[in-house]
Amino acid sequence: MRVREHGHDLGILGLPGDVSPWDIRFDPRDVRYLERLESGELRFKVWTEPDIEEAWLVVRPDSGPVVAYEMGETSRSGRFAFWSTDVALPEPAEYSFAFRSVDGRPVYLVASGVSNAVERLDRFRVDPAGVHRVETPAWVRGAVIYQIFPDRFANGDPDLDPAGTAQWGSPPHARVFQGGDLPGVTGRLDYLAGLGVDVIYLNPVFTSPSTHRYDTTDYFRVEPSLGGNRALSELVERAHDRSIRVILDASFNHVHPTFFAFADLMKCGPRSEYADWFVVDSWPLRLIHRPAELRSRPWVREWLDVWANEVGLPVERVEGRGQVVEPTYEAWYSVPTMPRVRLSNPDARSYFLGVAAHWIREYGIDGWRMDVARYVDPDFWNDFRDVVKEANPDAYLLSEIMGDTGPWLQGDRFDATMNYTFRSICLRFFAWGEIDGSGLVDEATRLIAQYPWSVTLANQNLLGSHDTPRFLTEARSEMWRLVLATVFQLTFPGAPGIYYGDEVGVEGGDDPGCRAAFPWHAEDHDLRDLIAAITAIRRRRRSLVTGRFTSIEARRDLVVFERREGRERTVVAINRGNRPAAFSGYRLKPRWGAASIADGVVTVPGRQAAILW
Repeated sequence: MRVREHGHDLGILGLPGDVSPWDIRFDPRDVRYLERLESGELRFKVWTEPDIEEAWLVVRPDSGPVVAYEMGETSRSGRFAFWSTDVALPEPAEYSFAFRSVDGRPVYLVASGVSNAVERLDRFRVDPAGVHRVETPAWVRGAVIYQIFPDRFANGDPDLDPAGTAQWGSPPHARVFQGGDLPGVTGRLDYLAGLGVDVIYLNPVFTSPSTHRYDTTDYFRVEPSLGGNRALSELVERAHDRSIRVILDASFNHVHPTFFAFADLMKCGPRSEYADWFVVDSWPLRLIHRPAELRSRPWVREWLDVWANEVGLPVERVEGRGQVVEPTYEAWYSVPTMPRVRLSNPDARSYFLGVAAHWIREYGIDGWRMDVARYVDPDFWNDFRDVVKEANPDAYLLSEIMGDTGPWLQGDRFDATMNYTFRSICLRFFAWGEIDGSGLVDEATRLIAQYPWSVTLANQNLLGSHDTPRFLTEARSEMWRLVLATVFQLTFPGAPGIYYGDEVGVEGGDDPGCRAAFPWHAEDHDLRDLIAAITAIRRRRRSLVTGRFTSIEARRDLVVFERREGRERTVVAINRGNRPAAFSGYRLKPRWGAASIADGVVTVPGRQAAILW
């Protein structure tokens, strides 16, 4: 990094500064642009248009000369160049940015935006002690996460099956159980260890009448048909023996109507001591049904009786337009069996914070995946982080937020997010063919720049989940597409998330189709073997776990990139096309997959991938 000293900010690149409408992005309040590192240094990051070829951080201390620190270009997409520099600032200082365009013009960025010069009141100001440090648990950075829908993974104890349990492998339904339980997960730990799994993420296990259990009735009790609290304790203990972590899933946004507070509300009405835990639009509590609207949403007909019976409230039939079924209280997407909790209420907040700490302290779980996190009062998550990290500073906090999760990943709420953006990129390249290799790398580069590096490494990069159609189904049942997407997933920065059954080619559409039972007769599968092989390589090649990402080649069907950690360099090549594709690979040796090298040229067959170093 070059460093320059000068008597004035403008002496770095000179005058006048160009005031064209440059798209330059920097926000000192956002850790994606400014964060404090473990070393105490500050990391400054700026996004510019690609026509910027030189970037400087210009610091004006309270005493002494102006110092300009050269910013390095960390990556580039079709739309942005990404710049970064790490600087030790021992005391508060003012600063601005200076750039040079490809045609030699200086460009200045000050607190108000792009400017022709840097004047007395223009500069940003920073106090190093006040800059956030983003810390994520080291153990989850690059960890392989395996998501399990408990009722459909494995039946370890048929004596636990609830009445009416359907045959294993029956068409999935939200209210029809198939007998999966926690002893079934414990009994398959050797299978998961052999697959290379580091973390088990369990969909909700607390008492509930549904198979998904997001409509919880008691947050301090594991569903008896799953084995109860003792089965969870045994699973955590046995998993830890194999160095596998366990995180639980829950919704604190909504509950089941038989949850104690809402049950009291139904009994006592507005006099209930829990009345302020919920939002009631009108009394008495009831369900409004508009039969005329069934034509547009016929599937509601099947659920009306289920909802009415479970909720236990009167149904009022009305005419006119509106929702087919509408509770007179606030509920998740107006589903009557999921009344929404008002976590701004201090007592409700205290109860759920107690739940969060209890399972960490008493059962040794390693973290939480929190459902519909953006629907909850945002400041709740600050308190949530405090109580969980107090119970276990190394706990992992994973949010379910689709899209840009930046506001929740500033170091004071969650550690990471379920990376549905990663899934979208993979669908567009591998499953649907909507973008080419350069498009894949362009979007992947922007995704990496979207978060601090420690967050990027902790994000759960998923291809599918209990809320999405299976990737193989989206890929028109063409297994090679899922195979290539899985190779990319296992070699891209982040924590790859395997949805149970994907490793053996399970298919299924939208919920509940994506929640089918695991076909244990098919556990010996080529894709399973591929995953096990690459996770074994990851254990030997640190660069595939925490190494930086750099594109080497990106064209129509071929993507080649490297992961580098220190002096260790690992190269991944993926060919989506039907024909062989070649690239220059001087001194590389194919170590896994289908590739050959001759005279310094690497050739990857069609619809194949390779790892080289």
